[in-house]
Amino acid sequence: MPKISILVPIYNVEEYLEKCLDSILNQTFTDFELIGMDDGSTDLSGVILDRYAQRDHRVRAVHKKNTGYGNTMNQAIQMAHGDYIGIVESDDYIASDMYESMYCCAIEHQAEMVKTDYYDLWDHEDGTEGIKYHRLTKNQSMYNRVIEPNKELEAYFLEKFTWNALYHRMFLLQNQIQYNETSGASYQDNGFWFQTFYFAKKVFFLDQAFYRYKQDNPNSSIHSTQKVYAMKNEYDYIHNFLERHQEKNRKLYQICYHFRVKGCLYTLEKTAVQYKLELARMIAEEYKKYNEQGEITWEWFSKLERNSLSQICHSPEKYVENLLRKEERVRKSVDGFHHVIIYGAGSYGRSAYCQLKK
Repeated sequence: MPKISILVPIYNVEEYLEKCLDSILNQTFTDFELIGMDDGSTDLSGVILDRYAQRDHRVRAVHKKNTGYGNTMNQAIQMAHGDYIGIVESDDYIASDMYESMYCCAIEHQAEMVKTDYYDLWDHEDGTEGIKYHRLTKNQSMYNRVIEPNKELEAYFLEKFTWNALYHRMFLLQNQIQYNETSGASYQDNGFWFQTFYFAKKVFFLDQAFYRYKQDNPNSSIHSTQKVYAMKNEYDYIHNFLERHQEKNRKLYQICYHFRVKGCLYTLEKTAVQYKLELARMIAEEYKKYNEQGEITWEWFSKLERNSLSQICHSPEKYVENLLRKEERVRKSVDGFHHVIIYGAGSYGRSAYCQLKK
């Protein structure tokens, strides 16, 4: 049996797939299987996957009807034979020493999960790549030691992505950790992330980066403006998970609400005009519900997020009206320009980036 199973969910990524698969097959750690899950692609992705499977015995090509990201990943986990499981999204790629470094770390510390920093990646017009180091946290004390998340809740606030990690397979199976099987490919990693942190007793955050996370794939689910309720559905899934386990720690419910609101505010910024008011009203209704249940704290929100949530709860209609007016000002200010630089950072910079990207 292989030491690691590397799961690659695939859907219409013919432009990026070869680079992704090459980066996995060129790992310095060689004792692995690569399970490519073709989720009903309509382009040449399935053909490319088959070609790699014919060339390298470590590649398993699985072709299936389109069932969405969550169901595809759950099937892949059940097919895996490795002691550990890694995930690589098919439009991304990884450094050659990624799995050797993570596996050695997992074995040395007997960790159920190892997570690392990563690189943001985008293409320049001249064919070169832009790359930026992205830390999981600014708190250096969270790195390079074994952590039990439910005893150090700050761990929940490190980056939530699931692909910059290595998971012990039996840890996932014994705790019945699964992806939420909603349609499409929006935010299902949030529920998976929360479950892994909830059950884990030994998590190791490694302050090295190996994973290249592509930011500018136009087909990526993060750019969809139609999936208005995907974030709500995912955090309903997490909330129901806490209730099923009869969790008494209110802080975990507050963490759940915190990320629910952050996700909904982000969606509100980028979603199509016709959905904004409906979504704003939903945010206001949910605030009232979860506040009455004692599941809200302001301590983790930025000043901008607190202001936005307060305004939405006071008048969703007024908030959306002001949001649309702001977006129109942005459109007019950048009209005719080929390049735009956002100088600054934090919540305001991210808000401006969302509007410009849209």
